[in-house]
Amino acid sequence: MPIHSILKALACVFIIGMAYPIVKLALSDVPPLMLTAMRYALASIPFVWFFPFPKTSVWNVVLIGVFLQLLTTGLVYLAMRTDAQAGIASLLVQSQVIFTLIFSICFFAEKISWQQLVGLLIAAAGFTLFFIDADKGGATTQKGFLLLMGSGMAWAIANLALKRMRGVNLFHLMVWASLVPPIPLFVLSYFLETRKPIQHLLEASSIAWGAILYQSLFLTLLAYVWWGDLIRRYSAAFVAPFGLLVPVFGLMGSWVILGESMDAMEWGASLLVFIGIAFCVINVQAIEAQARQ
Repeated sequence: MPIHSILKALACVFIIGMAYPIVKLALSDVPPLMLTAMRYALASIPFVWFFPFPKTSVWNVVLIGVFLQLLTTGLVYLAMRTDAQAGIASLLVQSQVIFTLIFSICFFAEKISWQQLVGLLIAAAGFTLFFIDADKGGATTQKGFLLLMGSGMAWAIANLALKRMRGVNLFHLMVWASLVPPIPLFVLSYFLETRKPIQHLLEASSIAWGAILYQSLFLTLLAYVWWGDLIRRYSAAFVAPFGLLVPVFGLMGSWVILGESMDAMEWGASLLVFIGIAFCVINVQAIEAQARQ
């Protein structure tokens, strides 16, 4: 990979990782369902007038809108409101790597290497420790843990759907798929969170609005599109390992911005999850093969 692509990959994971503490700040002013709806409303409505519908079916766009945006994001925000710290959320959502492998094996009969199998087992041990340690006044409750696992599962389903979409402009797809979440989430927010949504938004702080714009523009329409472009341009063996930096930036940003911390059990569980995911995404043989070419 040339240096400009490496810098692009680093920028992506930095933007994604820092989104977690930034979202946590916004959640003190804006409830999670409304925050998710606003993120995707601002990422879609101003742009759909200028960009064509992606070259795929309506159902594919709806599928991405439901699983990658509504469920993946909505469940994370629900967890982070009161049940999970931002830093630990940035790590546990990476369970999408594990679920993507499991779904590929179960539903598409894909084969995995011994290295990936070892990674699955190590990561599973880490997730088990998190569940056991939950509800003890630490970084997450059991409810938060389950919400984040659900987010990882939804993301994994979206990964498999994206993998089968050939020749689709990712920016156009993100813009149009972002039209899916706002209306159902605004309706749910009205009945479950606040009966005065407009007043709630008008009274939100400048920090909350800055966080909404950060998620809509930098996270949804920049970082994720750049990341998809890198995956298409270069071997996943080179690009995927950069994703390991997302929870690193998430944990560091949460410590600096929010003053979050974890106990010894949570650090141990985090290390197991991180090592397990590393085993799953770093393909040493593919990297060596690419280097010899």
